[in-house]
Amino acid sequence: MGPRTAAVALLLLCFAVLPGMAQSTGFIQGRATDPSGAPIYGAVVSVAGANRNRFTTVTDEKGEFRLSPLPPGNYNVKISASAFSDWTKSEVPASVTTDAEPLVAVLEVAPQVTAVTVGLPPEEVAAEQIRHELQQRTLVVIPNFFVSYENQAAPLSPKHKFHLSMRLLIDPSTIAAAGLTAGVQQAKNSYWEWGQGAQGYAKRFAATYGTAAHNLVITSVVAASVFHQDPRYFYKGRGTVPGRAWYAVASAFRTKGDNGRWQPPYAGVVGTMVSAEISATYYPGHRTQYSLLGRSLLFHFAGLAAVNVAQEFLLKKLTSHKAELQSASTTTLREGTPVRLIAAQNGATVDFVLAEALIVNGKVLARVGDIATGQVDQVNQAGVMLKNVVLRAGSVEVPLRSGQTVQPRELPGSGKLEVTLFVAKDVEFPNVP
Repeated sequence: MGPRTAAVALLLLCFAVLPGMAQSTGFIQGRATDPSGAPIYGAVVSVAGANRNRFTTVTDEKGEFRLSPLPPGNYNVKISASAFSDWTKSEVPASVTTDAEPLVAVLEVAPQVTAVTVGLPPEEVAAEQIRHELQQRTLVVIPNFFVSYENQAAPLSPKHKFHLSMRLLIDPSTIAAAGLTAGVQQAKNSYWEWGQGAQGYAKRFAATYGTAAHNLVITSVVAASVFHQDPRYFYKGRGTVPGRAWYAVASAFRTKGDNGRWQPPYAGVVGTMVSAEISATYYPGHRTQYSLLGRSLLFHFAGLAAVNVAQEFLLKKLTSHKAELQSASTTTLREGTPVRLIAAQNGATVDFVLAEALIVNGKVLARVGDIATGQVDQVNQAGVMLKNVVLRAGSVEVPLRSGQTVQPRELPGSGKLEVTLFVAKDVEFPNVP
């Protein structure tokens, strides 16, 4: 007998021993079938008493179930199975005699619902997203247009990139920032060649605003359109703090292409270099070409990394009118979502049955009774070691975080074991009704 076979045998032994340890006072038993009379394996049976006590089990390969011991009284019975409509019955008494008739639950096949999604063209979706992004302001005043909180943002056309950039350039906050910078430079007598007074201030303001303008247009419009790259930061907002921090810093050195894939930041590098060359024609001083390019690239990447970290951890909290739109075509089951599973015996193997539906934004992504499969590597006093557990929710496979020992919980009245695992990564579900 191999180690895996022995582990399964130990887990099955738990199923055999635990129910026999209890003293029966009452029970509910029965059989779940489909309309043809075929047994339904892995149906979740839940009974609730008047005192709100709830007992749960699953049907075996013969479709049979038994809950015992139960306190005397009447119970509401609900049986759920994947691909079937729920079966319910009220006021079912807990039997105290062995000759009581078992319940016979015939579950009807759930009606197939075909969801037809009438989607907007990508350009219209992008236009709607930009409309929301142009309302985003930090501390009510400062524009925060170049960040997307959308889970699956539509790619921007050159027209969209131009519109987003122009709105930032003509925003009063941008003009005020250029004026404030020019005032600080004048107070410090930076670029003394331009002198003081109104004329000196005008030159500093024109240089500051002009640099921001051509840098933004060349980088976020021209180069971004030529290289088909998106100039926005895509907010992550989930995962560990170190993971999010690394994502924010890494996003300064990579860019999401219009095809949705990460790419080297060609637009940012080319735009910064061209903008630096243009600035060299009107800023006074004796900087060499290489020092100016080096300073420009250093400030570009360091500043972008700092802003991205601020976006990830601070600015969202301070930003109003955040455009957190849901994707029209998919629904995301997030990493870390808890998944309750009941171990069920199917001959010599053990499956895991979903005990509670997974619902996101009112959409049922996985139904009670959906089956998860994986490997039982060991069973000991510390718990159960599970590996490679995957929940099958319709046509979608949901990987569950396993490979570590989990502590099962015995379900009263059935002797079945329940474990809680967690979704291992974000999983996209096609549009569901």
